[in-house]
Amino acid sequence: MASENSLLQYDILGYVKTLDQLEDFSLEIDTVLSSLFRVKNKNIEEILDKTVGKSTAECLRKLIVENKIDSSNFSSLEKLLNDLKEELKKVKVLKISLAINPSKEQIEHIFDWVRKNLGKGIILDIDKDESILGGAIISFNGRYKDFSLRRDLEEIFKSKKAEIMNF
Repeated sequence: MASENSLLQYDILGYVKTLDQLEDFSLEIDTVLSSLFRVKNKNIEEILDKTVGKSTAECLRKLIVENKIDSSNFSSLEKLLNDLKEELKKVKVLKISLAINPSKEQIEHIFDWVRKNLGKGIILDIDKDESILGGAIISFNGRYKDFSLRRDLEEIFKSKKAEIMNF
């Protein structure tokens, strides 16, 4: 069934780029799981069409096909979806604080950079912190880096304090 490699191999994370999207995706998987045995005489296509968003439905359809799951076998579907939920818990999160709310295009650009430079299996947790003024503060795998404008300005003011006070 699904394994950590299947997430990467079938590029599930191409659909899920942020922590918020991951949480929504996981909730939609729960909805499909509860619908599998609650709805009688329905197939997985109907369940996906009526219970989840378009991108989640597309992603799950792709996963079902790639794992060669018989879509009429609800117990196999249930196992696949439960395995997927477990795999999603293993995804690494890169936390970024920005001074702005990034656009979809900016999130795509950041996600593509992370994927290219750090590899697959990483999603973004982006928050807005206007106090940093510009740049970013990044936290990943227990490491913290401050690339903010606020930090740069504080360093300048510390090193030039005497000059500034004389001015």
